[in-house]
Amino acid sequence: MVSKALSYRSGESFVNSHLHYLVTEWLRQYSLDTFPYTLLYHTSLQDFYRSSYPVLIPHLVYLDDFEQVKAVGAELGRDWKQLLADCFPKITVNILPYFALSGQDVQEAQQREKAHRVYDLLKDSSCLGKQQIDSLIHSNLADIVVELLLTLYEGTGQEERPGDLCRFMGELDPAPNPPYFSSFVIRATLDYLNNCHSSTSKSLVTILSKTPISIQKILLAVCQKAAETSNAYERHRILLMYHLFVGLLLREVREGLGGAWAFVLRDVIYTVIHHINGSPAQLDEVTTRSLLLCLDLLESVCRTAVLFCEDALESHLQVIVGTLTTQVTDQPAVSQQVLGLLKFLVIENHDNKHLKRAIQLLEPLPNRPAFRQLRETQHALKYSTGAFTLRQEIEYFLSVCWCDSLPLARLEGLKDLRGQLRSHRGQISGLLTECQAGPADSVLVRLVLRLLQLCKLAANHPGGADILEAAGSCLGELGPIDLCTIALPHGKDRVTARAAELFGDIELQWTFTLFTCMNSALTHHCIKVRQAAAQCLRDTLASRCGMEFWAAYKDSQDPMLVYFSPFRSAKKKMEVRAEVRPDSREQLESLALWDPQQGQHSDWLRRLCMALLDSGGVQSEALLLSRPLCKVKTDFCQTVLPLFIHDVLLQDTDGSWRTLLSCHIRDFFSCCARNNPASSRSATPLLPDSGGSDPAGPGPLLLGTVCDSNFWLELNYLEVSRAAEGCSAHFTALLYAEIYVDEVRSRLEEDRRTQSKTSRRLAFDESSQNFSIAGLTERSVEDTGTSLQDLLIEVYRSIGEPDSLYGCAGAKMASPLTRIRTYEHEALWGKALATYDLHTGLSDVTRHVGIVEALQNFGLCGTLVTYLRGLESEGAEWGAELRELQFQAAWRNTQWDCDLSDRSDRVAPGFNESVFCALQALRDRELSVFSQTLKTTRVSEVEVLCRDSLEAVSSLYPALCNLQRISELESVGELCCSALTERGLAEVQGRWREHGELLENSEFSLLEPILALRTAVQETLILREDDADRKQYLHHALATHLLQLCKLARSAGHTQLAEKAAYQMKQHSWPSGGRGPSPWQLEEVQVFWAKQEHNLALGLLRQMIDTLSDQVEFNPALQPTYAECLRLCGSWLAETCLESPGVILEKYLEKAVEVMEEHSGGEDPRLLAQKTQAYLSLARFSDAQYQSMENYMKSSEFQDKQALLEKAKEEVQLMREHNVNTNRYTVKVQRELELDERALAALREDRSLFLLKAVQNYILCLQLGEQQDLWVFRLASLWLGNAENPDLNRAVKEAVQRIPSYKFLPLMYQLAARMGTKVPRGSSEDLGFHDVLIELIRQTSLDHPHHTLFIILALVNANKDENFSRNRLSRSVPRHPSQLDTERSEVALRIINEIRREKGRMVRGLEALSNAYITLAYLDASRHKTEKKAIPIPSDQPIMQIKDLDDIVIPTMEIKVVPSGQYDDLVTIRSFKPHYHLAGGVNLPKIIDCVGSDGKARRQLVKGQDDLRQDAVMQQVFQMCSTLLQRNAETRKRKLNICRYKVVPLSQRSGVLEWCSGTVPLGDFLVDPQKGAHHRFRPRDWTSLACRRKMHEAIKARSDMIQAYSEVCQNFRPVFRYFCMERFLDPAVWMEKRLAYTRSVATSSIVGYIVGLGDRHIQNILIDEQSAELVHIDLGVAFEQGKILPTPETVPFRLSRDIVDGMGITGVEGVFRRCCEKTMEVMRSSQEALLTIVEVLLYDPLFDWTMNPLKAFYLQQEEQAELNATLGSTLGGDVLDAHRKASSETQRSNQVAERVLLRLQEKLKGVEGAAVLSVSGQVNLLIQQAMDPKNLSRLFPGWQAWV
Repeated sequence: MVSKALSYRSGESFVNSHLHYLVTEWLRQYSLDTFPYTLLYHTSLQDFYRSSYPVLIPHLVYLDDFEQVKAVGAELGRDWKQLLADCFPKITVNILPYFALSGQDVQEAQQREKAHRVYDLLKDSSCLGKQQIDSLIHSNLADIVVELLLTLYEGTGQEERPGDLCRFMGELDPAPNPPYFSSFVIRATLDYLNNCHSSTSKSLVTILSKTPISIQKILLAVCQKAAETSNAYERHRILLMYHLFVGLLLREVREGLGGAWAFVLRDVIYTVIHHINGSPAQLDEVTTRSLLLCLDLLESVCRTAVLFCEDALESHLQVIVGTLTTQVTDQPAVSQQVLGLLKFLVIENHDNKHLKRAIQLLEPLPNRPAFRQLRETQHALKYSTGAFTLRQEIEYFLSVCWCDSLPLARLEGLKDLRGQLRSHRGQISGLLTECQAGPADSVLVRLVLRLLQLCKLAANHPGGADILEAAGSCLGELGPIDLCTIALPHGKDRVTARAAELFGDIELQWTFTLFTCMNSALTHHCIKVRQAAAQCLRDTLASRCGMEFWAAYKDSQDPMLVYFSPFRSAKKKMEVRAEVRPDSREQLESLALWDPQQGQHSDWLRRLCMALLDSGGVQSEALLLSRPLCKVKTDFCQTVLPLFIHDVLLQDTDGSWRTLLSCHIRDFFSCCARNNPASSRSATPLLPDSGGSDPAGPGPLLLGTVCDSNFWLELNYLEVSRAAEGCSAHFTALLYAEIYVDEVRSRLEEDRRTQSKTSRRLAFDESSQNFSIAGLTERSVEDTGTSLQDLLIEVYRSIGEPDSLYGCAGAKMASPLTRIRTYEHEALWGKALATYDLHTGLSDVTRHVGIVEALQNFGLCGTLVTYLRGLESEGAEWGAELRELQFQAAWRNTQWDCDLSDRSDRVAPGFNESVFCALQALRDRELSVFSQTLKTTRVSEVEVLCRDSLEAVSSLYPALCNLQRISELESVGELCCSALTERGLAEVQGRWREHGELLENSEFSLLEPILALRTAVQETLILREDDADRKQYLHHALATHLLQLCKLARSAGHTQLAEKAAYQMKQHSWPSGGRGPSPWQLEEVQVFWAKQEHNLALGLLRQMIDTLSDQVEFNPALQPTYAECLRLCGSWLAETCLESPGVILEKYLEKAVEVMEEHSGGEDPRLLAQKTQAYLSLARFSDAQYQSMENYMKSSEFQDKQALLEKAKEEVQLMREHNVNTNRYTVKVQRELELDERALAALREDRSLFLLKAVQNYILCLQLGEQQDLWVFRLASLWLGNAENPDLNRAVKEAVQRIPSYKFLPLMYQLAARMGTKVPRGSSEDLGFHDVLIELIRQTSLDHPHHTLFIILALVNANKDENFSRNRLSRSVPRHPSQLDTERSEVALRIINEIRREKGRMVRGLEALSNAYITLAYLDASRHKTEKKAIPIPSDQPIMQIKDLDDIVIPTMEIKVVPSGQYDDLVTIRSFKPHYHLAGGVNLPKIIDCVGSDGKARRQLVKGQDDLRQDAVMQQVFQMCSTLLQRNAETRKRKLNICRYKVVPLSQRSGVLEWCSGTVPLGDFLVDPQKGAHHRFRPRDWTSLACRRKMHEAIKARSDMIQAYSEVCQNFRPVFRYFCMERFLDPAVWMEKRLAYTRSVATSSIVGYIVGLGDRHIQNILIDEQSAELVHIDLGVAFEQGKILPTPETVPFRLSRDIVDGMGITGVEGVFRRCCEKTMEVMRSSQEALLTIVEVLLYDPLFDWTMNPLKAFYLQQEEQAELNATLGSTLGGDVLDAHRKASSETQRSNQVAERVLLRLQEKLKGVEGAAVLSVSGQVNLLIQQAMDPKNLSRLFPGWQAWV
């Protein structure tokens, strides 16, 4: 009872703590052997002596009772002198202080005399002796200091001396056990010790500094004493000791403390901070004094550090300030001291050069009056360069230094961050755009990750709820924004990665990792951890590996080394050997050791680590010496366990360890797979192959693959995968599933080799190398009892990737539950509901929950309520999930009769129950309950988030959605705290709208719950409002919100939800009162149209038009609604063909435009967008009519009519010539002729009218906004196709002045190519075409010279190649340029000269640069053709004179278009490096490096004798396709894109290309003879050269090509799956990169098929080694010209076996197929834009895209040296060009172009052969064709179809 009341752990600890006093008093009257040792729970005197002799012996010595000392020694069986030596520090402390006392007090004199007598006895030779005493003092100096400090007691009655600690003493502080002394006496004793020890040392601290480890020992020992006591008074006394000793140290910090100064300062700072943070929330008298003592000590440390160690506080300032700010409370003394220290740090040192930056990076200080001056100072420093953008604020938050063990220091920063996110919400959209471009570097992604990491730390920290609440508020301000990634970039193994960068030796890497962990542990709040870390550190630094590490790393400037200074020893190297316990191997064999008990993860992990250390298998010194830390720190065990296993395997010479570990780890994973734990903590010990670096191989063998460097353990990786999925490590699970399949594949192949047969249970296609998932699943069930298919479905459902699920369902779709899950994944709630209804065999819980969710998501709320009532009446079992759904339905329908009593008090309420309670409290005006409920709910949500895996981003979105809803509810609560006002509500709704705009790209399933809660909140506010006017306003606000919900639901395809919202709008909208239809009516009409109820929609729309037509004249505000009704009606009528074109045009579309033009809407963005849409609708309709007439006039039917008309004309002419009398026949013929001519004229007139109207409205559309910029291609197509139309030219001439010139930039190649071309029938001056064209190009060039001048200059230099060709081949006959080329060059030069007047310096620089490139391109490098090294560029080359072209951007850099034309901060050309490399090929293109003004070198490829215009134009097509893909929500979500590179033609046959840095050709990676993946992974397979030879032989022998191809495939297996596996070791990164690869293949395949891209051999496809995306190069064969090669191409795109292998075990199913379909859908839906783009390109007079015989021969020439030599000697560049030109002039005809366009149109309509296919059918056919062995076997062998 007494011990418990006094806060002791037990009665034993209470008695032990007072043993000194008890022994002293007992020995005054009794002998020691009569002591009542049973009080100490001892059973014998011997036990008592053994346990307590460190206390007994000093007392006996002081009492001069050496006989009793000898008796104790005899009882213990030990030499009594050794007992004296063991207790020497305490004995010394009993006598030394009396030597130091100089007072003349009688009592002091007696004690001094007694001390002298005891000392004389001790130094007697019969006892210890003088020499041994001196030795013991020297060796035990640190322990003596500790024991001396432990005697500290500042009595309140003593005379106060300077520096005494009496001010921290209390009157009631109990005296400690004797002896005890004041701080004055202790200092005097220390000085006495110093004088005894050395006559030259300044103080005892100076002596201790000679062995700085002793300082560390003293500090640690005192802290340990404080940690051991639970008595507040005793702890306070120990803190006084600590303060005393630290004060002595601080006096001599200036001298460096023997190198320990940095360690001492950090150690003291964190010790004090841990004590401050450990202070109780309610301070009493003694804890207040302890806190003041800590603050005083902290101030002393800070002042000393600033004075003598200028940069010592910089890295700790945030922790100090963050800790101190929480201590400004209602305790005046504490607050005053805290504020004083803060003012010293922040205000008095704000201009300190070392602290200034740290003060700038401090978390914002609390916004309270006490901190006003501090905030102002910090604010002035932070914003010294100006106000921050939101990006800067977030970067600032991320840059703040903080300590993992002290997350509470970030509280104020989190509060400020929330305010910044709220006040700068408009800037988040810009950050989201950046996130779409590169999520890995996105500041938003890093912010979310940091907040989650902070929550993880705070969740397990006392008092962490405030951090969780603040971080949850920040996440709520973001909400479920689309982070554009499936995985958060954790960077889990930064230390391991850093170690791998620094050291090649694996043991040095481990040492670095261990030292980093130990350094962190030195500041840990647990004293045992610090003690263990110190021991490990001291021992490791003294070992061989520690010394090697220090020697290798000492010059790195790493601050960690400064902190290690006290632990370094000058002693010799310590020999470390593994101490093998006799039973260690048996212990390791124990099954219990490998079986983690439930809830005892930390104990199990420590036991396992210790068993491995004891086993003798671990040989590394650094690992062996980590034992003490393994005993006390679980996180450290988790770090070192993989290292232990790795080391054991490295030292395993006979394979026995591998067998043992494999067996037990396999059993461990089998157990995990069976139990399938739902814990977020992985019980999976990380294997060597899961680390961040490839471990070295066993023994000296040089290993070349990821398989050899990993997978040393024989495990069942499917069970590992199952265990990982049980821990929510979805990507890890997927990676191990792939590894399992790879092993199955290897085993099967081995069986095939040995038994010559394959497994019957695996469907194996020899041509494609694909395994059937169903077959593999059967095998997996046999192997492990785990279904591979079920596991994959579970993983893919969890990672949020939209397509992967379809790759593994297969035959499993026959299972009802799998089918339901697929329907739910696709949001096909109607089908899911029907399947639930049909399959009654499913469990009741599954059916009930599924049906409720389906009804909810389908929008059938009324039916849902009825269903729930039915369940309730039937007494159905209400599980937690169903209960949550019940509450969700209740608050969504504002039904407040839900029963809250059923839930157990031990179970926390779910989110929906909390929302229900909060809304109920809001309705009842119980705002305190409302606020507390939200706070508790937010903390609960964040705690749930912390328990789950943070691997997959998809798992975050529901929680982010909930947190946003809590934040929005909170804002409503703030609004309701005072009287509800319209202004306040408008502000809240404004924030809602802003946040809604941020979620545009998020899934509607995440947005809908937010919108639903907003609806429920507003309905609740209406219920609680009494004021009629405010209630009316609330109704209006709710109707506006429902209108937005309706639009969003309709856009997302949720027509049921949209119709429900429209219905609710009716209830909350007031009568129009003669003001026209309400907004909901127009939205309702569009909902009906979306539901395919066309007649109903058109009928209602016409009624609205009739109503509005009468009212719009009197109420101009209705004009936008009226115009939109007209536009919609016109468009819908045109779509359904229910009206004639004239009526549609006149009554609807033109009228809509007129109404919008009459309306004075100003610059309202919504009205401008509506006006743009009106113009576009009119333009599209007019264009459609024009195209219809144009197609008709090209048809055979029209041609027949024309022939008949001509025949009738001839007949009438003959009758006139022969004066045939008028009769009925002649009249009839003449009338028919007149009618036909009039009809033809009318047709032509209508055609011209529609053409002009289409062009005019396209112009107006382009003039107004940016959303419709792609229609510039259609405008250009119409203009260029009708250049002879003067009216059209006049319209375009006006447009040039009104449309921003940047919109024409995508067409510059095609527009420039038409300069100088002749227009039939009439001069260009008369028609105005050329004048308009030249003015357009001139204006665009002036506005955007960096995008246009290279194109114009290439035309000026068009014939410059001839000069170089003539010089190199003098025997060639000079070829004169055509008149067309000459005219084009002259016009281009005229434009250049005009631009020269305004931008002379830029033009001169461009001309010099272009000339330098062309000259270098034609530099003869044939003598270096075999050179691999860098080749010097001759000094006379013009490119060597290019320096500092400040106006010229690097031509191969992509420059973002700035509409205003104000280009700032561009990277210009500084110089070129003086060497080049050769890229190989017939013309030996040169690789050079251009150095930019930013100092970075960018690699370029300079080509000569090669027309690059086709590549440039194809890149333009790819750019347009990427733009189309980006504008579609589905393809944008999947990041479908085509990788491009910049191509800049400089003349007809020379140019410069962007070098695709960081890429490798597929051929180099796969089949390089030395480093290729096939050689490394499958050395027993045939080489690619052998395969090629085999196919050549088959061609020559005219044998069966399919059989030859099949044989090749049998002996050449795919390996491309290892590309991602060996480059991206983190499972999440691996998954992301493989997804990027698969999507890239899909997109480039479909786009390549559309544009007929051929010649896709493995050297023409590159793969980016960072992003894993494909880059297609050498685009010279396009528009299906590959089909007319000598060996025709038979496949639509490359989908060979290695390409498919890289997609993983699902192959072309799932991601690839779905992405192909999505790409094809976009291409089909954008076919008009795509056709327009290609049409403009095909009719480009400079674009030579057709195939000629010579070009075909060159592409498929035999790769033999003789043939190359022959080709090179007989066909020079000029000859090739002449043939090409002759061929191109004959083949570039309209008919060929029209045929290509027709085929392109067929592709985009799904016409394949004679059938019209759906998107999925077309994609399926293409995939079959691309993978068909018959097609692949017929390809040119150089294509290498087997790869």
